[in-house]
Amino acid sequence: MSPWLAAAYAALALGLAWSLAGSAAWRRRAAYIVCAPPLALALWLGRADPAGWPSGAKVPAQSSLVWGTVDEPDPVTGDRGHIYLWLDVGSSAPRAYALPYSRSLHEQVQQALNAIRHGQPITVSPNHARGTRRNGGGGGGHGPVRFYAHPPIRLPPKTTG
Repeated sequence: MSPWLAAAYAALALGLAWSLAGSAAWRRRAAYIVCAPPLALALWLGRADPAGWPSGAKVPAQSSLVWGTVDEPDPVTGDRGHIYLWLDVGSSAPRAYALPYSRSLHEQVQQALNAIRHGQPITVSPNHARGTRRNGGGGGGHGPVRFYAHPPIRLPPKTTG
């Protein structure tokens, strides 16, 4: 929540408390009582929808990569860059995660996206061995996450009978 929005709600709450419990004349309080609810509704409807913004939380223990995009750093604007991953975490819709940009993570994401383009599902998990080279399961590397090919599903043999 932005500080301006928090301050606006605080002002509304204080004003409403004053208008209901204050000792001022009714004519002074009536205008505030009439104007406060529409203003509160306008503030609520004008806020940004957090559902569409990427999460800064840690990546879940097991998830499938749906897609990713890379925003490279821009020295002109001072933007440090981000890598956005859309992960299937088992809910009804994929969840977006924002990770800080690094060249090695950029390369890993590109390799994972190429695998997805060729029909290979990719699993994503947090990299608990940060700073060390780790290639468990065909992925890994430096960075906050590991990408590896999702193991094929093996069905039990058919029985006749």
